[in-house]
Amino acid sequence: MLSVRPGVSGALSMPPSPHQHDRAASRPPRPDSRSAAFTADFRHEFEAETTQLLRGRFLLFNALLGAIWLLFAVWAIYLLAIGVIANMPRGVDVSFAAVWRALLDLPRGVIPRPIFDLVAVIAYSASLVAVRRGTVTDQDLLKLTFWLVFLDGALRVVMGWLGVGHSIGLGGVMLCHVIAAFTLPWTARDAIRPMALVLALYAVVQLLRTDTDWSGKLWSIFFSPFLAAPGILVAWSRHSRRLDTYRNRFFQRRYGELRRELVDARRIHEALFPAPVAEGPLRFAYQYEPMRQIGGDYLYATSARRGTQADRFSVVMLDVTGHGIPAALTVNRLHGELERVFAENPDAAPGDVLKLLNRYIHLTLANHSVYVTALCLRVDCAKDHLEYASGGHPPAFLRAVDGTIHELPSTSFVLGACADADFESDPKSMRFGRGDVVIGYTDGAIEARDRAGRMLGVKGFAKLVAFTTPDPSLGWTGTLLKAVEQHRYGPPEDDTLVIEIARPVTL
Repeated sequence: MLSVRPGVSGALSMPPSPHQHDRAASRPPRPDSRSAAFTADFRHEFEAETTQLLRGRFLLFNALLGAIWLLFAVWAIYLLAIGVIANMPRGVDVSFAAVWRALLDLPRGVIPRPIFDLVAVIAYSASLVAVRRGTVTDQDLLKLTFWLVFLDGALRVVMGWLGVGHSIGLGGVMLCHVIAAFTLPWTARDAIRPMALVLALYAVVQLLRTDTDWSGKLWSIFFSPFLAAPGILVAWSRHSRRLDTYRNRFFQRRYGELRRELVDARRIHEALFPAPVAEGPLRFAYQYEPMRQIGGDYLYATSARRGTQADRFSVVMLDVTGHGIPAALTVNRLHGELERVFAENPDAAPGDVLKLLNRYIHLTLANHSVYVTALCLRVDCAKDHLEYASGGHPPAFLRAVDGTIHELPSTSFVLGACADADFESDPKSMRFGRGDVVIGYTDGAIEARDRAGRMLGVKGFAKLVAFTTPDPSLGWTGTLLKAVEQHRYGPPEDDTLVIEIARPVTL
């Protein structure tokens, strides 16, 4: 019966053979394009989340800073009105109209603090309305935060320069910057840009002042950049944590998507395998243990019918270089080619099948450093005849009814290693009577290593075939695969496929 276990195919490696092709030069697929695409996906999705987060956080930032400026405006207007009333002569009308006239009669050059507050309130209110109405695009939203923070800082710098009362100066600049860093999804670079302009304006203002000596100006300019440090540090820390959190979510989501895709791919991959044959003059079974979820070992089987009698049975076992999904995709292509070959000639001889496969692989896959080993078998039950051809595949074994072991070594090169004109399949044939069984396998079986690192090898597998009595419930395939697992220490390092073609003694 078919048994598929979790795993993915390992790299293809063969035992020594005169026809073995040196695949040491086989190169894994270059990861540049795939890594670039993956990085671009991560960057685009992270930027999209940042933009969405920025739109929500901007409203919070705007409301906080706008409310602060509004409170200062109300407080400044109140203090200004109290001051004007206190300076008015006794007995004079202190109605709203009189206070307003007194404000208008302030000395020229005196700019009341509420004007600056109202400018900030109007700027924050206008930006809030624009964002809520959707007139500000996602691309311009980050620029808007930049200009609002700059305007906030510039107003405070100018207020300090003009000596406007109740101004908290650079302390207010730092407070605004820290609030922005805490609320907005800024990077450290985003936090530096508006403060750089504010500090440049502050340096110009300091140089223009006449009430401070040059040493005081230079010291204040020199220490002013430290006011930006808290906001930059906050922005960097929050961005780093958010990036790490999103990266974990991104990889977990992608891993889940990949797992689901692998489940679907495995279902499709398994559907390509033939059905076991448990009745009739010939029995056919196999067990497949991929190294990961899916792999590069493959099995194709078909019967050639003459009338209603299926008297010829063909099997093709393939082992593709590479691992996992790339190898499985190659298997899909080879399945289509085998379907074409046997559709055109259901009774195709193993040597012809091997030659056609070599031509296809050499023309379409070898230029991608993909090669294949193959074992092609055809059993004629009516004539008790077995014909086979092997392209670089590990030797199969025919165990006769009397226990004699016959090796079926490779007859040609690894498929794809040479052009069609230079390829000779060199098929072989032998008797295959009642009670005989053919055991085939891929290199994952013979490359299983024990605790000491010793591989089972072809000789070790041959001993298993010669001296093992198959468990009736497992058959040859299950028994041999279990013996390989007992020899192997640790997880499998390659795909393992074991097949059995048997002639029962009695029907």
